[in-house]
Amino acid sequence: MAGPLAGVRVLDLGTMIAGPVASTVLADQGADVIKIEPPGMGDLMRYLGATRNGVSSLFHNCNRGKRSLALNLKSDAGMELLKELVAEADVLAENFRHGVTRKLGIDYESLRAVNPELIYLSICGFGDRGPMAERPAYDNVIQTFAGVAASQSDLETGEPKLYQQLFCDKITALNGAQSICAALLARERGAGGQHIRLSMADAAVSFLWCDVSGTRSFLEEGAQEGIKVARGLRLLKFSDGFGTASPVTDSQFHGFCRAFGLDSSDPRLATVADRNTNTELLLEMMKEVTLRAMSRNTAEAIAAMEAEGVPCAPANELVDMPDHPQMQANESFVQFEHPQAGAMVEPANPPSFSGSGAPPLRPAAGLGENTDSILAELGKSPEQVQAWREAGVIG
Repeated sequence: MAGPLAGVRVLDLGTMIAGPVASTVLADQGADVIKIEPPGMGDLMRYLGATRNGVSSLFHNCNRGKRSLALNLKSDAGMELLKELVAEADVLAENFRHGVTRKLGIDYESLRAVNPELIYLSICGFGDRGPMAERPAYDNVIQTFAGVAASQSDLETGEPKLYQQLFCDKITALNGAQSICAALLARERGAGGQHIRLSMADAAVSFLWCDVSGTRSFLEEGAQEGIKVARGLRLLKFSDGFGTASPVTDSQFHGFCRAFGLDSSDPRLATVADRNTNTELLLEMMKEVTLRAMSRNTAEAIAAMEAEGVPCAPANELVDMPDHPQMQANESFVQFEHPQAGAMVEPANPPSFSGSGAPPLRPAAGLGENTDSILAELGKSPEQVQAWREAGVIG
């Protein structure tokens, strides 16, 4: 099937993670995404992470399903070719440092003159105005600046902790993909093209705020702290592994206590409201559960909680997910043959569309792999393409 975004053409000028992942979401849903990279080296992510036969799994995951055009944007001919592509595109996405696109002459105002209907996404670290707009930023920098690391701080020492993944990049990418789709819908309703500005700092803070901000949401005195929904959560340690539970409702809470042989009949623990008020007593009960859990093996503990209707799970390894019966039932992973790296497995596109479906997962293209065919679509002759290649305009 073609996918819900079939017929949408996206020019991806992004590098690293945030910009490319945003357009990969669109490619997974059927958009024709052309990744534009500088000839020679291309996107730096091609050379990072686990590799096989020169193919980076990190790059592949962030750029699957796209076509690759190696184009020198510092050349006059390269700029003219980009503008020809822009004239026929629906979307352009970039995550250059603030000010770079203006220097290159490919900022929104310049390209809007070429295509007034263009949806243009700009991603940057701190925003495009203010005292930090010019600063470079990567994921760990934004995690630290935006409060992500502090929200993960050690309960005993207070030391901030970074997520061991590209948390802010990926959150920003999902915001970027959604905002592009919203702008495309608005354009269909007559709004025309527009410039979407998105900062990693804003995306991270917005993501954290609802369950981390606490009383900071209230600007007047008198606010009271309640149960911190996620703060302080720790895995249950069993005799042979780890797991977790989330007893949110009253029946789940009391079932959770019964699963570990504890009496929760104290009226101060009867309801969610009671437990929200008597947090110290609640914490004492949780400490006792933690102690008792250590004498149970994982299978026993999970079975006891499941029997009580308590949401729970063992701590699985990500690498085991493709073989898990639930993930297999969901068809959560796809196996395919990469022409260079061989057999690969990756997560499928998470949403399942009953009407439009989605295209099969396609490998990330090699650097410049589709240069000739893309230029042929613009009506360029093989002789002209070869001349540009010899002049270093394309790769």
